[in-house]
Amino acid sequence: MREDWKDTIMFNEQTEEYSAKQQKKMPVWQSQKYIQAKKKAIELIDRKEYGLTEADFWILMNETKTGKMQYTGLIISHNGCLKINDKLDDKKKFDPSSVIVDKEGYENTLVYTYINKDQGLYELGEVSKANCKNAYPNAMALKRCFDRVVLKNSRLAYESIYSDSEGADITKEKAEETIAEEKISEKKVNALKQAIKNNKISNSVVKLILANYDYAEIEDIEIKNYMNIVNDFRTSK
Repeated sequence: MREDWKDTIMFNEQTEEYSAKQQKKMPVWQSQKYIQAKKKAIELIDRKEYGLTEADFWILMNETKTGKMQYTGLIISHNGCLKINDKLDDKKKFDPSSVIVDKEGYENTLVYTYINKDQGLYELGEVSKANCKNAYPNAMALKRCFDRVVLKNSRLAYESIYSDSEGADITKEKAEETIAEEKISEKKVNALKQAIKNNKISNSVVKLILANYDYAEIEDIEIKNYMNIVNDFRTSK
């Protein structure tokens, strides 16, 4: 695949996304997890190993408390998981004989349990009235179990790529993670800029330090990396 063709794979990224809650468009910022997931998805599409295309993915996003829409990761379709499973080594394929069904789980939860000692994998696919509104709970529980197994066996579950069968559960989980990943406040941005100016740190040094954390601008700095970057600036002279 030509390098310039890769640059056209954007998964329908936007600079603003509509918030149904706020009933208006909100500016977008991309988390490091999303950037990692995007890089991995493009790599998979490029390799053609599983026959995946850009249409097999879409962006997982969550509204943050700072008034922005965060791109949190990528969601892969169930069809995408089917494609992957079809191409996996026979020892890594989903094994139906490894599935146990529990129709009387905790608080009336329907659970499909996958236990495969050879794969070293224990996984669940569960549905309840709270997370499944359709009329086919058994199909949904099996689908969730299947997708989770495939993503684990293909190692994609560790790349911030999630299955569409997770539904609202992903959104809730990632929204909780969003708080820890949000960017530093405007006050801290201005204070850091002033400190850089006062200490006469060159633009080239600033860009180099930011690049070490995969940031383009000071405004991109996330809370989790703030103190490390401040210390880097302090020792840069």
